[in-house]
Amino acid sequence: MNEPSLVRRLTTIVAIDVVGFSTLSARNEEHALGLLRSRMALAETYIKQHRGRVFKMTGDGLLAEFASPVEAVRTAVEIQEAMRTTNALAAVEDRLNLRIGANLGDVVESGDDLMGDAVNVAVRLESIAAAGGICVSAALYEQIVGKLTLGAEDMGEQQVKNIPRPIHAYRLTAEGAAPAPPARTTPSPGASAARPRLLLVGGALVAVAAAAVVGALLLRDTPVPARPPEQLAQASVVPAAVPVTAPAVVAPPVAPPPVAPTPTAAPRAFVAADIPFATTRRRRDLDAYERAEGAKALAISVRGWAEFASRRVDDQTARAVALETCNATVQKQIRNVRDYDRCMIYAVGSNVVWSFKAPAMPPQPLVAAARPSPPIPLDPATVPLISEATRKQLADDYAKVTRSKAFILGRNRQDWWAPGDSDPEAMRRALQSCGHITGRPCFVYALGDQVIVQTPQKFRIVEVFTPQDLAGLDPAQQEAIERYLVADDWRAIAVARNGRIGVAIGSASEDAAVETALRECARAGGSECAVSTVGPFLVTRN
Repeated sequence: MNEPSLVRRLTTIVAIDVVGFSTLSARNEEHALGLLRSRMALAETYIKQHRGRVFKMTGDGLLAEFASPVEAVRTAVEIQEAMRTTNALAAVEDRLNLRIGANLGDVVESGDDLMGDAVNVAVRLESIAAAGGICVSAALYEQIVGKLTLGAEDMGEQQVKNIPRPIHAYRLTAEGAAPAPPARTTPSPGASAARPRLLLVGGALVAVAAAAVVGALLLRDTPVPARPPEQLAQASVVPAAVPVTAPAVVAPPVAPPPVAPTPTAAPRAFVAADIPFATTRRRRDLDAYERAEGAKALAISVRGWAEFASRRVDDQTARAVALETCNATVQKQIRNVRDYDRCMIYAVGSNVVWSFKAPAMPPQPLVAAARPSPPIPLDPATVPLISEATRKQLADDYAKVTRSKAFILGRNRQDWWAPGDSDPEAMRRALQSCGHITGRPCFVYALGDQVIVQTPQKFRIVEVFTPQDLAGLDPAQQEAIERYLVADDWRAIAVARNGRIGVAIGSASEDAAVETALRECARAGGSECAVSTVGPFLVTRN
């Protein structure tokens, strides 16, 4: 009898577990279970926001999977941050601490469940994480190097329960605290007592002695200017002392060479004009944050609302109050609050601590100088790639706005619109929000009540085009795509089976753009050229 073949795939597994839940449950089981349900629901909200999926509840924890290792780590960081904030506001008996482990590896599908070595390793990594900490495998760590600026401690190879081979692990440091000693960690033979830590600065890894690291390394996604290798100071190595057999004359001790200063990622100073999503007017209001005294924090929303707390007893309290106030504003202003509407801490004290990258934005100019002629009025019934709910919103809400406004389309059928005091402000706000949610540049479909792009009529639209859809281009092809992104009138891209492309810009009609793109693709040496993009859309033949 032939058994069905196993379905295997590569994914990122995140394991979350409550520290000391059995003890907590023994004191008051009903209370403990209530806390567990609320905290796991909070964790699941963050997981969904970053496009993860919970595939198993594990009694006092959960297992989740992510397609992206970066999003998995970012989720783990945000969950631990949320737990610290919640604990800071809670009574002692209402505090829960989590351990998180994460691994990248091969899994076997079993319905909605996942099994295999990758899941087991993630669970074991969670078991050696510190309370409130995050432990990841080397396989996962390699995927986030250069993508997140974070502090990490190399734990070396760990021998964990029920895994026959040693697992190379890294402990990620949480913001505001150096890593605590690992729980239940079994060091590999010959492991050094003082391991080097790794500091990721602008994509370059610098090994520094553990004793030279002062304070905590921040778990941030803040851009840091890269430095030339020759400017990265290396810590001097002091040779170990060699025993000497009773010399007649003892030479005076020689001082070891001074240790060069450890390069660190400079925090980004808060500047109100840099706050994403907010209107220019709101940014001016937030200039007051720079002048505020005492412990302070600022929270922002993708919708553009922002609130701050100052003169608090400590940073932890300021963060909690800012988040609570900002989320209360969101709840008041939005009819249906979605996961990504939740507020995020943007600044603490005078420094930006936002853990996200700057929103993906299209190149300048955001819209072409020329508009389609004759003008194309915005008709909700003909807008591609949107839901019926969005069509109703365009008719009921967007159409009634008399200020400047912009309607944006993005990847994964994401749409967004925002008002502003000017067209540039409306476009910036909407594009930042859409780019933050999708992780890819979005585009302006309509400015005011006029459609400003040509929409294909002879092809079926399947998705929004972004530069990431064309990989492995040579410099000339990349330059052609950059020109394509800011072009007006009819335009098209043809792609060949052998990777060559043809680009048509500024054509008089859809047919002309398609013909030119196919001709340019063939001229570039393409074989079996086919049209993949018309205007800002990925397309296929009807």
